[in-house]
Amino acid sequence: MRRLELLADTLLLGVFVFAASLPVVTASSAFGAAREVLRSDLPVGRFWSLLRVRWVPGVIFGLVWAVLVLDVLLVVTVLPAPLPVRVAVLTASAAVGASMLSQTCLGWRGALKFAPPRLMLMAALVVAGVLVWALPPLVLVIGGPLALAAESAREG
Repeated sequence: MRRLELLADTLLLGVFVFAASLPVVTASSAFGAAREVLRSDLPVGRFWSLLRVRWVPGVIFGLVWAVLVLDVLLVVTVLPAPLPVRVAVLTASAAVGASMLSQTCLGWRGALKFAPPRLMLMAALVVAGVLVWALPPLVLVIGGPLALAAESAREG
């Protein structure tokens, strides 16, 4: 029964992360709050109170993320780059994204430390991107499973 509760909590957190990420600069704070709820085994309703505390560092990471997404979109769609360059840019963006996701719950000092990205989290980002590309309604809940993957990568 506990596994079913975890699945339901994860999907509900995904909806909360989506709603809190609508202003793009709060996406990192929303993700960090979801990770804290999953890590501490708190009730899902505590997500909003944690988000109110964590929104300031998320603005910085939100801006970095926006630049990263713009770079990837430019290289993949507009700029005439050969296939190896496109693959390298996508791999690098997955690595930087995984590193940013793994640092979201550490606060200011922890977020400034560089930690190498985990391969499992990079794979989860790629799979999540493919799933959202194939089934766009999954964008509503994909934040919760990504938070669970980030917590699993941290502990493993």
